[in-house]
This record gives sequence, C-alpha cells and structure tokens, in this order.
Amino acid sequence: MPALVLFGRRSRVGSDDLYCPALFMVLYQVPLLLVAVLYVSVWRSCSSMHFSHRGVPFWFMLGAIPLYGFMLCVYLMVVHVSAKGTIIDHERRMLMPRLLHVHIVWSLIMVSYGVMGLYFWYAGDLCMPDAEFVLVLAAAMVAEVSCTFTFGFCILGGAPHHETHEIVMEPNGNATSSERQALLDEVERSIPNSDVYVPQQQRWERRCNRCCSCIRCFTCNLFGGAGTQHDSMSVVAHVFARLFYGSPDLVISDIVAGFILLAAVQAREDADMLEQADEEETTLAELRRRNKKNLETPNRPPSASMDSHHHHRERGDSYIAIEVPSPPPSSSSVAPESDPELVENVLEFAHFSKYAIGIYGWMLYVWSHPWSGTFRLAFSCMKKNLPYIHGDNFFHLHQTALQLETNVRSQDIVYASFHNSVYRPAFCVVLDHQRKEVVIAIRGTLSLEDCLTDAIAYGMSLDDVAERWGCDGAGEHAHQGFLHCAESVYLDINRLGILEMLFDPNSNASVSESEVNICEHGAYSDYGLVGTAVLLSIILRPRYPRLRCLAFSPPGCTMSKGLANRCDEFVTSIVVGYDIVACSSLNSAEDLRDQVIDLISRSKVGKSEILRQVVAWKKPHELLHEESNYGNSAFGLQLANYRTMLQRIQANEPIHEMTLPGRLIHLRRTAVHPEGGGCWVCCRPGRSVCCTERSDYHFHWSSSEHFRRIRIARTMLDDHFPDKVHHVLQDCASRLRQREFQCV
Repeated sequence: MPALVLFGRRSRVGSDDLYCPALFMVLYQVPLLLVAVLYVSVWRSCSSMHFSHRGVPFWFMLGAIPLYGFMLCVYLMVVHVSAKGTIIDHERRMLMPRLLHVHIVWSLIMVSYGVMGLYFWYAGDLCMPDAEFVLVLAAAMVAEVSCTFTFGFCILGGAPHHETHEIVMEPNGNATSSERQALLDEVERSIPNSDVYVPQQQRWERRCNRCCSCIRCFTCNLFGGAGTQHDSMSVVAHVFARLFYGSPDLVISDIVAGFILLAAVQAREDADMLEQADEEETTLAELRRRNKKNLETPNRPPSASMDSHHHHRERGDSYIAIEVPSPPPSSSSVAPESDPELVENVLEFAHFSKYAIGIYGWMLYVWSHPWSGTFRLAFSCMKKNLPYIHGDNFFHLHQTALQLETNVRSQDIVYASFHNSVYRPAFCVVLDHQRKEVVIAIRGTLSLEDCLTDAIAYGMSLDDVAERWGCDGAGEHAHQGFLHCAESVYLDINRLGILEMLFDPNSNASVSESEVNICEHGAYSDYGLVGTAVLLSIILRPRYPRLRCLAFSPPGCTMSKGLANRCDEFVTSIVVGYDIVACSSLNSAEDLRDQVIDLISRSKVGKSEILRQVVAWKKPHELLHEESNYGNSAFGLQLANYRTMLQRIQANEPIHEMTLPGRLIHLRRTAVHPEGGGCWVCCRPGRSVCCTERSDYHFHWSSSEHFRRIRIARTMLDDHFPDKVHHVLQDCASRLRQREFQCV
C-alpha cells in the first residue's frame, strides 16, 4: 500500500508488488544479453562490419547490447526499490513511478528496434546462420514489450482516477494536527480508493452477477446459476457491502500478505500450546512417578522421616513433595473413547453420514470416487423412471448415486427432489430399516444458488416462524437463508403429507401417487425420525417429539446462542478439524478482517519477505512489531478514520451473534504419518481428488466457544467437504468396532 498511481489512475497493485515480475524479467534479460555479447565477440560467422546488408546482423546485435543492458539495469532498480520499506512504509518506494515511466519510454524504443530487426530479417537478404540471431533477439524484444504492456493494461484498465488529498507533513513525517482532525471529521465520507472494500451496494451486486455469469460460462452450467438472477442478490450485496465497507488504501496483495502473517501467528500459537501441554504432561507424569516410588518405599517412623527431611534441608537441596494421585474415573477425566454417550453418537453419525453425502448426487460421487465413480454410474444408471424422484436428469444419475452411497432400494426412497434454486435445496426422505428410522436428508452447498443462500447470513427473527408453525424460537434469531430453506422444505413435506402417511395410522391426508412413493398409512409408526437440518427439525419438533437432528459440519452462523442451548436435547453437531465453515459468521469475518489489517500495520519487513514465509517459516517476532508503529502517519489516519466508521456502523446496525447448534463433537487428527506427494496419493482407498489425511482422528465433546475465530490452516477447506467428513467418521467407527471386538 498505497496503490501505485500511474498516469493519474490508481492501479490494482502496490509499488512493492513488482518485485517478482521484475525479478522474472531480469532472469529473462540476462540470457539474451549474453547471446548478443557472445555473438559480437565470438559467434559471428558470415556477417561483416560494413554498413551493408552483410553487416546488418553485426550492427543489429551490437545495438541490442546497450538496449538490453539499460533495460536490465531498470529491472534491477525496480527489484531493489520494490524490496524497500514495509507494506505501510511506502515512502522509501517513492521512486517507483519514475522508474516505470523510464521503463515505458525505453520499452517503446526496444519494440521499435525489434520491429526493425524483424523487417530486416524478412525483407533483407541476410546471411545464414547470423540471420537466425537477428530473428531471435528481435522476436524476444517484441514479445517482452508485448507482455509488459499487457500486464500494464491489466492493472490499469478500468481503474478509477486517483483522487489526491493534500496532507501537510511535519518534519518527522507525521501529519499536522489540523489535517489529522480534518480527516477524522470525515468519517461519513467513504474511501473510494480500494479494490477490496467498496461502499456501494450496487457495485457489489454487479460484481456478484458478473462472477456468477463467469462461473456459469466456464462450467457450462454444471453448477447451476440460472436461478441466481434473484431479488436476494441485493441482500447478498448488502452483506458484502457491510463487511467490506471502506478501508485504508489496500490492494489485493496486501490482504494476501496479511493472511500469511495471520497464518504464521496462529501456527506459532498452536505450537506454543502443544509445547505447554507436553511440558505439563511431562511434569505431571514425573510427579506421579515420584509419588508412586514413595508409596512403594517401606514405611519408616515419622521421626526418621522428619530427621531425614531436616538433613535434606541442611544440605540445601531440599524439595517439597506434592502428592498428585491418579484422578478418579469421572465424567471429566474419562478418555473420550470411553464415554458411552459420545461413542454412541459418533457411531450414529457414521451410520447416517451416507445419507448426508448421497443426496449430493452424481457430482460428489464422482469427486469422492475419481477412479471408479464414472464406471459405476455408467453401468448402473439404466434405471426405471420413478415418479417420486423429481429433478433428476435423463440418465437418472442422481438416483443412482444416492442408491450407491446409501445402499437403499428404490422402494425405500419415499420422496426425493433434486430441484435446486435459491431457498429451495435438494432433499430426500428415505427409510432406514436397519435402525428403524425415517431419514430426512437435505443437501448442503453444491450449486451457485446454494452459495447465494449461504451468503444471506444476516440473523432473522424467529418470532413469525414460531407463531406460524407453533415451534420454539420466539425471541431468537437464525440464519436468514437457512430459515427460508427450512420453511420451503417443510411446506413441501406438509403439502405432500409424507410424514403423516408414514407415522399416523389415523391420518386421512390424501397423498398423490404421482409424487410420493405410496405406502400404508402408519406403516412406520414405530420408526424414529432423523433429520440433518437444524431449523427444519425445530419446526417439525412439536409434531414429532421423537425427532433427532444430526448436523454435519453446520455453519457457525446457524442460530442465536439461546436457541442453540435449547436445542441440546435433540440436536448434535459434528465438526472435523479446522473446518472454516464451522467458524464462519459475520462476527468472525469482521474479526478476521480487523486482525489482518492490524497485522499489516504491525509488519516490519517487506511484502516480498512475507511471501517467502510460505516456504521459509519464520517466527512471528521476526516479521511483526509488538505493537502498531504507524503513529500519526497517513496510514494511521486512514486506519483511525476506518475504525471510527466501523464503530458507527455497528452502533447503527448491530449484527446478531450467531453460533453452532446443539451439542458439539469435534474430530481432530493426532497422528501424522509421512506420505508421498503427487497424484499417487489419490490412488489409495478413501481418497478424493483433493487429498488430505482421513485417518487417525480422535473425537471429544467441544463447545461452540472454540469456533468463534477463523483459523488459517492447510485443511480448512477440505475439512468441510462432505466426503471427507464421511470417510473420517467411517474410520472412527471402524476403530471403535475393532476395540469392541478385541474386548470381547
């Protein structure tokens, strides 16, 4: 920061972003310069030094030496200047615009010289093989200038005009008090010079529409998108405009560097916690060992013990023995694998996870079975068209994938809808005869419409819903998009009379044979009811008190804390590893934003060194100051203005605090085994295209308080994938069954 200004326009990069491009161009220039020098001094064969067509190769190569030499010096200066200062200390890079102006002028000279060389090679009668040298260097000049100018157009094309603000600086580099007060008084004025944070809701709406259109184009509508032209897009735009409203003058690379710094800080925190835990465990084990040794020692008279103690004190090497007995077997000290309720819940999750991934259809099936999924679908998709399965394609691929994942018969599928739009997710109602349960499985995020639903993350009051359906939730809030989805699915189930047909033998509800798999009324009245959607379960709970909800990787912004606590009786959630979705909410996103900006202000090294942190890990104190040291600089004024603006926004439009629902089980990996890299990792069983470890996970009861902050980790995205959650649960279940078998 700030963004580099050229020709009165604010570019999309900073002056410290040109380090890598300039370094690459240096590596590109050096071989060409060596070729020109070696040709003039050693390699010249048929050309002469006369001013004729036979001397063209020599004089062209000779003229290329100063051209390449000067351009090489320009690139070296760009590398040197770009590496100066820190992200916020941009005054040491003030020479960068002038260097780029010189580069542009010299590039025009080079491209003219290269075009002239190509003309001589094409039209002139140059001797061979010297003409080939002319062709190579001339083409290299034209290609280099074309690439650099294309890069320049990419960072300047469509960029807004730069608005200059006069800032009177004191001799020590700080802004004067009058200017500082003037800037702080302008908190209502947005800061337009930012690629990351923009205040206009309309601008975000256009961006979202363009993004959806591009994804639809590049994926050939594979992930939907036709339903994204929806009124709710304005709500999504409002969410993003609220989250990214105004900021200091930052560019994208500044945000990337901030995330790298945050990852380094969090990794160091984890390492310190593990080290502290190991030390505590070692100390406790040593104390217990001493205690056990003392207990095994024959009893001595108290006087002897006191004399011995006095003798030790006189020697000056006395110590105080602290008796730390082994803890009694209680609920708090029992190992998680020995908690019967926890084990039962994990086994239950492992059993019903097949329905949670089966409803995703053929795309997730191919993703999770990259080597055999296509063939299984191809040889199994010749199925009869079933009237109670809606929204499937011509080859019945969704139905096939559902049956392959769940191993259910077609007659056990009561109803399935793969139609998808905003607020209308795919879902199915399936009979599980093994556990005597009716399962309602609702699909998570797979299409652009689902992403749009997820992004409508404001808290919505449940008062109207509680009054309309007679359910719990009065005075509480829930995720707006998820709440609309829950009501949509409930209306479909209620309209079709599915649950009444299955559970109520006295029901007179008429069920359409063209939409639902008809069975005798009340035939499954002794079955339980299991759902995978929390808000739908809350709506259904008054009519079906035996209902239980198993929430697989729910978002951290599902419902308010009071309602989450009231759901403990029938809702259990499970989270794997560092799942970013489980930590995601508007509050955690704002905290993440503020942390990144704070780390940017504390950085004490350049951006190039921060980017090297990806491959050469350093300790945070080598990259960051203890406290922000921007003082009264221009960045400090912008940051103070920005934070004051955020405080006013939060006061005028507060965000409801949301959390994970029900009781929470957390699965974390403990053992780390060295594994080979490359594509061969994917060939092992239980691996998908995106491979991370899926075994050696342990589980324990957790609290939603542990998921209030987003953590940057290698597996934070993959830990949310439904197929990984399924395989991790299967691995845990297999280990539990093995242990039970060994005990027997």
